[in-house]
Amino acid sequence: MEVEPMYCAEQIKVPPNLADVLKAYTKEVIRQQPADILEFSAKYFAHLATASDMSSDFIPPTVSQIRQVNVQLRANQLLPAGQLMELCKGTGVHEGTLKKVWQLGNFGTDAKLNPLEVLVLMLTMTANELPTVISNMFRAFGGEGSHLETPTFVQLVTLLSKWDSSLTVQKCNALKESVEGSETLVFRDVKDLPVLQELLTPAAEAKAPES
Repeated sequence: MEVEPMYCAEQIKVPPNLADVLKAYTKEVIRQQPADILEFSAKYFAHLATASDMSSDFIPPTVSQIRQVNVQLRANQLLPAGQLMELCKGTGVHEGTLKKVWQLGNFGTDAKLNPLEVLVLMLTMTANELPTVISNMFRAFGGEGSHLETPTFVQLVTLLSKWDSSLTVQKCNALKESVEGSETLVFRDVKDLPVLQELLTPAAEAKAPES
């Protein structure tokens, strides 16, 4: 591939979203502190490309749709992938959306699945910011008044950590310890916990070192 030589600043065309992409990438590197930055970068941008490759028929699922599927499930029940997909379609989740969910989750079409794992991945598509995703978690999986039993909350956050790299094992364990002793929780009970403050507050992000 031939590359045109650049002789002056006027030849440089910076893509409009380059700064946002590099900013998000830099924050993730600082947060994760990967031992092999090249391997981490390859995986990071491969995942980003897959996640952003949404077809024209992709329509984000709604919190209401996720809740409708959840209320039809039995506790700790594994479902065949096809049956779970039909449940989702029955609540109005778009077929193109489900294809993207199955692709991102690498769920397969023949195995029995943990429905919560699928629904939590769908939950990450309802908002761009973690605070809103966790708030939606209470709305989608909570009972009356959006209350969640504490063990259920811990389980859901653990599943969420699979899709959100900021929820490390250490943070999940610290969160579990922070809510021990509580039978049920609502969003306001957890949003001010110290272990979640840096995750729930967009402003509390790592800063890139000055050059």
